[in-house]
Amino acid sequence: MATIAQADETATFVFGRDREREELGRRLSVRKSFVLHGASGAGKTFLVRRVMRDFQEVLYCPNSHNPQLVFQSLALALMDTGNRTVRSSLSNRDGIKAKSTISLRGIVLDAVRQGIYWVVLDHLRGPAAGLSSDIRDLMLYGGTPVLAVARSLHMEDLGFLMPMFALRAERMRLSNFARSEAIQFAEEFARRFQLRATNLPEFMERIVDLSQGAPGPIQRMIQMALYPKYRLDGYIKTSPLCIDFRLAWHAENAW
Repeated sequence: MATIAQADETATFVFGRDREREELGRRLSVRKSFVLHGASGAGKTFLVRRVMRDFQEVLYCPNSHNPQLVFQSLALALMDTGNRTVRSSLSNRDGIKAKSTISLRGIVLDAVRQGIYWVVLDHLRGPAAGLSSDIRDLMLYGGTPVLAVARSLHMEDLGFLMPMFALRAERMRLSNFARSEAIQFAEEFARRFQLRATNLPEFMERIVDLSQGAPGPIQRMIQMALYPKYRLDGYIKTSPLCIDFRLAWHAENAW
């Protein structure tokens, strides 16, 4: 059986997303702002981060919850690219954290005008009018395309950005796997993790049903099945594992 560390390394493989990877890459090449949406665990962050590797000058914000987090992340990303405006205004990474959001906003907007960037705003959580206005300034004043990543197109996720992505062409949806594809994904993941158990087929059926085809939860539960607390004489203790997973997943996604 694979160790947890080995499992973490194996978790980076891409399955069944060739069409989505191609579409995401095409959209980034066209350089027009759009929103990527899909249920929690569908693999939005994973897919974006993989495709980002093929593009230069991508400014990635992992948690776009409020203006402070957004502009701190963008300033840090700009500093890493060697942007002159940021490096002349902010001596080091600690200086970024010490700056007010208003100061960072001005520095970032000036900086993005000097290069050809993409801004990726991941994990949007219903941005309020103020942050939405800042993002609009990035797109218009800064001339920088924005990829907004959210769970849905509803107000609680996309917030006041909704009117900015009103056209179908400005939206890309990442769906969960169909059941047959989810089974194949689970089987391949378990094989790579060297997960073995007497009740493995039943366990796989259970986690695919519980996940509703979302690869993130499938991956998480297979990783959990490696822990001794969920093992007994060659069996996976499926019910306790699923209960613990549901509690943890709900707590992580209850926003």
